[in-house]
Amino acid sequence: MPYRPLPALRKNIRGVIYPLTEAIRRKYGTRESDGAYPLGSFYPINVSNKVWIPAGGIWFVPSDSVKIEERVVNELVVQCFMESIEFGAPIELPSGTVVEWERIPSSEADQLPA
Repeated sequence: MPYRPLPALRKNIRGVIYPLTEAIRRKYGTRESDGAYPLGSFYPINVSNKVWIPAGGIWFVPSDSVKIEERVVNELVVQCFMESIEFGAPIELPSGTVVEWERIPSSEADQLPA
């Protein structure tokens, strides 16, 4: 079962949202037909309507894919997020914030690409 950051931490834009979005892209890819990301399993609520357009189920298309691709992320943090998605281990960000994880419910996790 994959993991996602605890709800209170999911609102941290540069510390969590940016590296988590990149880790999701690297781990699960984007949907070939429209470039959608499977964000809904990680953000069951609070996906920004300004940045992401719902594309059915857990899938969201970036409103500006270039902006998403140009985000500056800490490579080490992205790698740690990729591991924590799989194992749920806490991560200490360079800021000192500790990101703790929860299991994604089966109903949401089952929709992720294999």
